[in-house]
Amino acid sequence: MKTNLFLILLVTTLSTSVFGQTDYFQGKRTYCEMPAGSETKKLFDLGMDCIKQNMYIGAANKIFQDLIKKDSSFCDAYFFAGYTFRLSNMNKEAVIMYYMADSLAQNKSIEFKQNLAVASMLVGNSKLSRKKFKEMTTYFPGNPEGYYGIALTSTLIGDFEYGLENIDKAEKIYNGHNDDSKFLKGVLLTLTGKHKESLEYYEKVRSRFSKDDNFNGNYALSLYEVAILNNDEKMLKTAKKHYQKVKDKSQLTDYLKSKFETQ
Repeated sequence: MKTNLFLILLVTTLSTSVFGQTDYFQGKRTYCEMPAGSETKKLFDLGMDCIKQNMYIGAANKIFQDLIKKDSSFCDAYFFAGYTFRLSNMNKEAVIMYYMADSLAQNKSIEFKQNLAVASMLVGNSKLSRKKFKEMTTYFPGNPEGYYGIALTSTLIGDFEYGLENIDKAEKIYNGHNDDSKFLKGVLLTLTGKHKESLEYYEKVRSRFSKDDNFNGNYALSLYEVAILNNDEKMLKTAKKHYQKVKDKSQLTDYLKSKFETQ
């Protein structure tokens, strides 16, 4: 599959975790010292209430921008300004704010690094995204998302073997409880020509992704390669069946299409 739609699908596992309602997203703590004054606390809480209720996001953004003007060292105001930009699909603006928050926090926040990494990926800055995912593995080695993110960026950068190394590390921490990581590993195995091994992973997630073009395209290719190698007509028919399930074949690589459209 071509990378863009693949990333849109698999970045959802990161988005779910980084935009989830942890205690930090409940406004129960900050990474940088909040500027003194009861008015500042009231404004911050009001902005957080808007986020928690998913209402008046533009107003919340202005609140956090105002807090930045009051104290340019308040990293959490930068972060939530970026977060509200992200909720408004203003990813380029979000990256700028996230970058400032992460720089000010001095490697104390996994939320800052992860949001910055995801937003950077969404705007096409795979170099910055990879850098922040690697920093996550350095400063938060017990969290699987950094390794998962490195593996995901490998589909953009092209270092697929390195991606496999990292998805293996993520899998161990997920302890087999993350279908997105299984799917990503299957795709990376396909991309590295390990087609037989990839089938095991596609089988594990078939019930969840059976209607997804990314799944059917990659699964079809690995089925095809294994079928040809083993002269397995039944598997070849299954490969063609999954290829036909791909609704938007324009997103398939020419290499993949050549395996089926010349049949």
